[in-house]
Amino acid sequence: MGADRYTSGLAFILAGLGILFVTGAFEAEIVLTSGLGTPSYLGATDLVRLSAVPWGLGLLFFGYAIDHPEVLWDRVRGRRILATFLLFADGAIHIVAIGEHVESIIVAFFIVLAPLEFLGGFTIMRASRPIVWAWLLAALGLIGLYVASRLVVFPFVSQQYVFGPLGLISKVIEGVLAFALAQELWTTSTTRRPRAVRPATQS
Repeated sequence: MGADRYTSGLAFILAGLGILFVTGAFEAEIVLTSGLGTPSYLGATDLVRLSAVPWGLGLLFFGYAIDHPEVLWDRVRGRRILATFLLFADGAIHIVAIGEHVESIIVAFFIVLAPLEFLGGFTIMRASRPIVWAWLLAALGLIGLYVASRLVVFPFVSQQYVFGPLGLISKVIEGVLAFALAQELWTTSTTRRPRAVRPATQS
């Protein structure tokens, strides 16, 4: 029975996660040794984002599809399938974003957030309505936190953050995630709602 847990899909998933986590460590090392804004930093991170992250996500998606073939053609759960891949993608972006922050509290936030998003991606297909609600509110909260952190300086950070392409891509993903989950909640709510029974009339 234990052998059933070690599938070919799991091997691809672990390979993808390994690439993504190594990418985060690589970016953090560049920030700590080179500093933000230097040409070497910008060139290195551009190379990482254009190569390692797509490869890591590709292996993760491929491995998940091997073990869960229903994600390729199940139209009934299309919104949850979309949420699965959006959570994977957003988690990967937040791993890369670790290298862009030097405050320990922000780094710790992303270190906790990214694995949670991967966990959510693995479980959202069969998650209960309260869990779906939690991810919907989390997506909206992340968008609000991002916008607020660019408009004001929080007391626990030492610099003013600006709107950047990586962050904006992440917020677009979270916006689509929130929309998909809201649709899922609305659809399942109307499906479960009992129809009113009309009283029988005598002719």
